This record gives sequence, C-alpha cells and structure tokens, in this order.
Amino acid sequence: MPEIIIKQNQNISNYINMLQLPYSSSIQNHMLNMVSGIIIAEGNKNVSTIYRKLNCNRDRSTGSRFLGEYKWNHEYVDHKRISHSLHTAKKNVNQDDVGFLIVDDSLSKKDKSTKKIEGLDYHHSHSDGKTMWSYCIVSSHYKVSEYSLPLNFKLYLRKQFFGKNKRHFKNKHELAMQLVDEFTPVTNTTYLLVDAWYTSGKLMLHGLKRGYHTIGRIKSNRVIYPFGIKTSVKDFSTHIRKNETCLDTVGDNKYYVHRYEGKINDLENAVILICWSKADLSDKPAFVVSTDVSLDSSKILEYYQNRWDIEVSYRYHNNSLGFDEYQVESLTSIKRFWSMVFMTYTFLELFRVANKLKTIGDTIGHFRQQYMVEIAKLAYSCAAEGLSLDSMISKLGIAD
Repeated sequence: MPEIIIKQNQNISNYINMLQLPYSSSIQNHMLNMVSGIIIAEGNKNVSTIYRKLNCNRDRSTGSRFLGEYKWNHEYVDHKRISHSLHTAKKNVNQDDVGFLIVDDSLSKKDKSTKKIEGLDYHHSHSDGKTMWSYCIVSSHYKVSEYSLPLNFKLYLRKQFFGKNKRHFKNKHELAMQLVDEFTPVTNTTYLLVDAWYTSGKLMLHGLKRGYHTIGRIKSNRVIYPFGIKTSVKDFSTHIRKNETCLDTVGDNKYYVHRYEGKINDLENAVILICWSKADLSDKPAFVVSTDVSLDSSKILEYYQNRWDIEVSYRYHNNSLGFDEYQVESLTSIKRFWSMVFMTYTFLELFRVANKLKTIGDTIGHFRQQYMVEIAKLAYSCAAEGLSLDSMISKLGIAD
C-alpha cells in the first residue's frame, strides 16, 4: 500500500461515508484518494498525477487496478451519488421553486494515436465544425434554486460497436429519454431544457408524458403553420417587421421577439419565439420553442438561460477536473474514471452551496489552498525531524 503523505480532507471523507456504499474500506479509500487528487492536481490529471499528489508511491498501477480490476459498480455508485445530492437539495429548497432538467451531449476528444482505447470513434464537433476522434457522452444536469448538480451520463456508441447484439444500441435521443426517465424531481415544477439537436417531437412528447414541459432551441428549417400555411421558421422570419416584435430583456441581454403560437410538426400547439439582438432585425435570428404556451415570452427566455449551466459544467469537467485526460484503455476503466469525476463535481457543488462560495472554481481554489497548508505542515514536520532537503523532496514526490 502506498504511504499517505498528506492528510486527507475530512469533508471529502465525510461525503463518501454519507453515500453509504456497500464496498470495502480499501475501495472507499481509493475513491477518497481519487476525488482528492482530482481536485488538487493541476495540469494533466492522469491516474499517476492524481495519486502522486497524495502518495509517495509513484506507481500508477494501484489506481489502474482500482479502475480496471476491483469489484465495484460505477452505475450503482452514480445512483447513490445522485440520490444523495437530490435528497440534499430537496431538504434545502422551496417546493414552489422551479427546477430545470438539462440534457445535452459533449465530446471527450483524444489524439488519433490512441487507437487502442476501446470504443473511440469519429463524432461531429459543433464547436470545431468537423469530426473529431472522441467519445460522445450524453449527460443530464439539474438546476434548482442555488444548486447546479451533475446527474448521470450515457456513452453513445455506434451500432456497429455492438456486433450481433444490436438490440442494445441506443441513439442519442433514446439515451436522452433514458436520462429523463431516471430523473426524480425535488420540486413541483420541472422544465426540460435542450439545444436544437434534442428538440424533436418524440423527445418533447416523452417529456410531457413525464410531466415536464420542454424549452429549447430549434433549427431554422423547423416547419410551422401560420394561418394554416406550411413554411419554415426561417422563411417565416423574413416577413416579420419590427413593429411585430416586442423588446424583452433577459439578464444583460436585449432581444426583439416575435411570438408564434400554433401547430408545429409533431405537436398540435407550441410557442416559438423568433429572437433578434439588433433593433433593425438585421442579424440572424434564434428560434426557441416552448411546449408550455402559458408562459410569457420573457419567462421562456429567462428559463432557457439556465441551460447554460450544463455548458459551464462541461468546461469544469474538462478544464479543471480532467474528464478527458484518462490514460486507460478499457471502457470499464474509462466509465469508472468518469464516475469519479462526476462524484468530484457533485461533492464540490454541494460544498459550494453549503459554504456559500460563488463558483466551482472558487471551491476548487479553497481545497487547493488547504492542500498547500498541509504541504507547509509536512515540510515543517520534516524539518523538525532533521530530514535533509533531498529527503523532503523525495517524500513529497515532487521530483525523481
């Protein structure tokens, strides 16, 4: 067993204990090590660097065995994590608060040299405008009151990956519907927020069956029927004049909005907002749909702003928590690593709200500062014991 050189943070230990996982202390200690290491390790966060922050044993094999060989179920761990976070939120929010279930997908991009990693494929990246060698992960996120919580994730794999077991294949819309089915709201009202890729009639009807109205972007070729005439929202928008719009302010942004209410393909009645940011309507309009026709236009746009929370979470997952920096090859190990990253984010968010910190970045900074205090304590202790500088550096695992 590696020698622990830095005292583990008691807050993280308490959090893992509260999940009441039916696993050995060895497995739970690995979870503690990984969550702690993910938070405090800066730069590249492969298994070696994560463990090296807390252990003087530099061998990455102990972490790799935890991810690939130890007997634990990441889906069960995710279930316990999600149940605990929703229970915590439910105790601290008002039942009249509006909640937002957000579903989207993101790419975990890898270098083309990583051909041996199981399940990688070429997926289109909207941000890059081209296909990228990557994983595509469909995930859900929950925003209610002060809480912005990561929920679950599903890996999208192409049909050919399943070979003769193609019945196990699910497209991204089916994965999204599965995430909707798994969700349990903590307040009386929940809206499903999605981008243009997921505003299909099938998904919106599925949300309605679960009791959730959908608000989301739609593509410009979406068909509507103003005055019974079939046309696209793009073509319809070219006939709108400024005096047929209303000025709506959402946060710091102002929009000139035309409201259409009526039939769209797959739905008998919905609202579509056609939005420009320029007063002369010269810019390219955005199109937002709501299945809740009782909402006024300002409220629809205000609610839709909450979809940004999942984009923020993707940035923190990738830039601060190392979501796409794994160096393991099996899907089992990769999904387990992602599970630990989601656990880390969930812990940070619950801690952030409980301690009234502003952002996840502030929360990460808080724990990294605590880590530096522990480093200072250890250095002081080593000096008091008369250890040489070289011995101290070796003990801290800073250099070879």
